[in-house]
Amino acid sequence: MRRAPIVLVACAALLAACSSVGSTDSTAASTPTVDPRGGVPPGYSLDRDVATPLVITTLGPDPIPVAGTDGKVHVAYEIQLLNVTPRPVTITRVETLADGPDGKVVTTVGQTEVAARTLQFPPASGDIAAGRTVVLLLDDVYDSRDDVPAEVTHRISATLGAATPGSEAHGALYPDSTTQIGGTVRTSRASPVVIGPPVAGDGWIADNSCCVMNAHRGVVMALGGRMNGAERYAIDWMQTNQANAVAVGDGTRNEDYSGYGAELLAVTDGKVVTVVSDMPDVPPKILPEGVAVDQLAGNYVIIDIGDGNFAFYAHMIPGSASVKVGDTVTRGQVIGKLGNSGNTTAPHLHFHVSRAPLPLSGDNVAYEIDRFTFVGAVGVEASSTGEGIFVNVSEGPDAGERKNQLPLYSTIVDFPPAA
Repeated sequence: MRRAPIVLVACAALLAACSSVGSTDSTAASTPTVDPRGGVPPGYSLDRDVATPLVITTLGPDPIPVAGTDGKVHVAYEIQLLNVTPRPVTITRVETLADGPDGKVVTTVGQTEVAARTLQFPPASGDIAAGRTVVLLLDDVYDSRDDVPAEVTHRISATLGAATPGSEAHGALYPDSTTQIGGTVRTSRASPVVIGPPVAGDGWIADNSCCVMNAHRGVVMALGGRMNGAERYAIDWMQTNQANAVAVGDGTRNEDYSGYGAELLAVTDGKVVTVVSDMPDVPPKILPEGVAVDQLAGNYVIIDIGDGNFAFYAHMIPGSASVKVGDTVTRGQVIGKLGNSGNTTAPHLHFHVSRAPLPLSGDNVAYEIDRFTFVGAVGVEASSTGEGIFVNVSEGPDAGERKNQLPLYSTIVDFPPAA
């Protein structure tokens, strides 16, 4: 939800107990299922105990593969690493393995990128300190949906530093370098949610979109008693004019920005469940400080779009919501106007789909937009002149009509005009 400056599961078991005057085979019913590895995970020896510095677990739901505007299929997910030793740990390589520890390597992340994709809590950089937990953000890319494995695991290589003073004996239990297997992720068989566009017209930049490190991908928060990748597939939609300017003049007024006041559209039929419309716009080019968690979105609308999914629109102009709680909306209906309220540095629409009627606490859902025109790529930095703030647009590759894709980071697209 925060954007960088432009310069840029419940499981239920049913047990049926029956009585009968006839005989039953009690032996078959009581035979337990035995794990042939006795609980030792695949990839670890059954010949000797191995002290492992890292405890590797997965976060979030089974990821749903999503088609991107690059023609590839993207699978985004997170794994969590706990350093149980009194020694700092440096991750040097992470390999994603298809279908088990002996599977094909489908993604390799080197030390520099691992560091960029690692989140520590509280925030820190560098090694994983003794006793600390980090979250590693991973994004695997495939040529087609058929190429996506049913599950993946990870081979993590690391080195260990010196033990903290007084803990040398404990630290000696662990090797100076290690390779571990863990973080099994099963790919969901579900398809992405397919929706219409949340805005209309030309020149829309998909800022902070999937699937690289940016201000959305790095949002992993402790919410509702768990760590949650709250904005995994979120997009900050900003508009440019025909001269590729996102703003005219010096960009110090919200009205200077091309998208400010643009109509926001219901992405499909649904029912409005939340409306907040009384928070002020904030000045652009200044990141607000001390914004409470329940005010990060500014003015927002949440729509129940069915099948347990909710469309979330944030940073609207105060008082612009044209719907109220309980309203039924139809695809393309205007629900409000694009603004600059909440935790933001410039007017834009923050949009994502969630599995809960809350801005951040629910599972973030993969989605695709059913039709739009792909224009090309936008440079990550903008140039500011006395006449405005301009972006560099590179056309293509393969510009043209697209169906059922997720616009990727720093792409620019055109949507159909408003009805």
